[in-house]
This record gives sequence, C-alpha cells and structure tokens, in this order.
Amino acid sequence: MNFATTLIRACLLCGLLMSAACADKAASRQPIKIVVGFEAGGAMDTLARAFASRLSARLQRPVYVENRAGAGGAIAANYVAQSRPDGNTLLLASPAEIFINPIYSRSRESGEVADMVPVAKVSSAPIVLVTRGDSAIHQLGDIATAAQKNIRGLSFASSGVGSLQHLVGESLGKALGVELLHVPYVGGASATASLMSNQVDLLIAGLAPIAPHLESQKIHALGIASAHRSKRFSDVPTFHEKGLQGVSFEYWQGIFLPKRASSELALFLSSEINNVIKDASFVDQLENLGFEVAYKDYEQFKPFLQAEDQSYRSFFRKSGFLY
Repeated sequence: MNFATTLIRACLLCGLLMSAACADKAASRQPIKIVVGFEAGGAMDTLARAFASRLSARLQRPVYVENRAGAGGAIAANYVAQSRPDGNTLLLASPAEIFINPIYSRSRESGEVADMVPVAKVSSAPIVLVTRGDSAIHQLGDIATAAQKNIRGLSFASSGVGSLQHLVGESLGKALGVELLHVPYVGGASATASLMSNQVDLLIAGLAPIAPHLESQKIHALGIASAHRSKRFSDVPTFHEKGLQGVSFEYWQGIFLPKRASSELALFLSSEINNVIKDASFVDQLENLGFEVAYKDYEQFKPFLQAEDQSYRSFFRKSGFLY
C-alpha cells in the first residue's frame, strides 16, 4: 500500500468520524417528542403536557407531545417501539399499552413493545367510576337494580378496547353479576363527553379529564378502582371499601424508550426525570391534575414491570377476560 492510498483512507476515516460526531451533536439539538396513545384532553395527554414543559426546561431542549390515538394505546406503543433509539422519541405509557393490549391482541408487534426499554415510573392516578349528576344511580348497589330495569342494559364508556378502564368495567360487571355494554372511545376526553351528552350510563376514567365535572357536581363518583383513595377527592371510597373484591388496579404512568436504546441513555433520562419529579411545584401541579408522584428509577422500574407482567397474565388466566 503506497503513501497516497494510506492518506486517502485516513482522510475518509476522519471524515466518517467527523460525520458521526456531527450527527450525534445534531441529534442532541433535535426536539424530543413524548408520544401518547390517547387523544388530547385525556388523563395521559394532560400528564404528558405537564411533564414535557418541565423536562424541556431541564434538558434545555424543545419537548413536545404527539398524540397517536387508537387501539387502546397500541398504535402509539408500536410506533415508539420501532423508532430510532436515539432518545428523541419517548413513550408515556400505562398498563394498557405495555401489558393489557399485547395479551389481548396477541399481535406480531406485541413482541416489539415488550422489547422497549423502561426508563422510569413517573406517577399513578385513580381509576374512577362515575355517572351523571342527574342519574338514578347513586351508589354501586344501584347498578344491578338499574340494569334489571333497563331493557337495553347499562353501558359504560372507556378510553378504548384493551385499556385499563375497559378491564375495570369488565371486572366490575362480573363482580356485580350484571352485563355491562362496553362503548370504547379513543381517549378519556371523548369518553367523558359521551357521558355528559347522555350517550352512555356509566364512565370509567382516569381522574384528570373528569375532575372539573366532579367539582361542579355535573357527574357523581361511585367509587375508585384503586387500592387507595384520591388525595384530591378523598371522600370517594374505593371499591374494596364498599365490599367489592377483585376490581382493584394501579393506573401507573411510565416513560419508555424504543427497543435497542442503550442502558446509558435510559439511566441518563431516569436521572433527569427524577430531578423533575423532585420539584415541589411539579408535585403540586400533578396532584391538582389528579395524579400522584410514584417515581421508580431505571433499576427499580424493571423488576416492578416484571411483577406487573406476571400479575396481569395470572389475572387473565383466572378470569378469562380478553384472553
């Protein structure tokens, strides 16, 4: 190999290294998008927008929310799972996108969702069963009576087929011994609107989209399908407190990276998220929206998800729902 050939190859190698460095630098300046699997105005979207502004200030980079609603969050999850693992695309997800939908659909894409890299658990929120303020249903015991009187049966709205709200509704009907008609929507906002316009009898939703209506008493809460009462609406009892067994689920929210993202990137984002979560004003903001901080870092989130996976699979095997 002569000197000229060696020089040319060295120049080409330097050029490739410089191009890679420039690409990394350019990527670090790109906006970050947080993908949400439900429509604007719902619980997940409300949380994502509050979180995006804080994370943007922390990272000194634009952070925005992109809604890819449909299929109970599966569309968004599949999209993020297959995105470039460069840290510029994140998924804000709940049990629906990570566990319920993959078990329900058994689709080819489910494996890709399972391969996403967990970053951190951010928060949790109560799942609330509500009726309109003028409904004859005032408590859980009234549901069975109303169902017997209603020829078409009672209907409940949720944020989509395969969502946690859907699962709560199916479990509720079984626990009460009544048939409930599921009416799915693409998110909590439109599901709430359907209740308000008298299109459905019941609504199961995260607290964020229904909180204003609870405060105005346009809707009435029958119970919470979570282990603990809401801090914001502490007078609303849990299903367990009302003697209803087997209808208790944690509606948590967490951040995920696409598959093949590095552990170093996940650790970095987990640390930055922790700094956001520790801000007292952000904690207050979340609680006003109906969420509670429930942070788990990168190392803690993985075993939590493994336990959740086993719990949901066991639930489906025993109950037969969506399986």
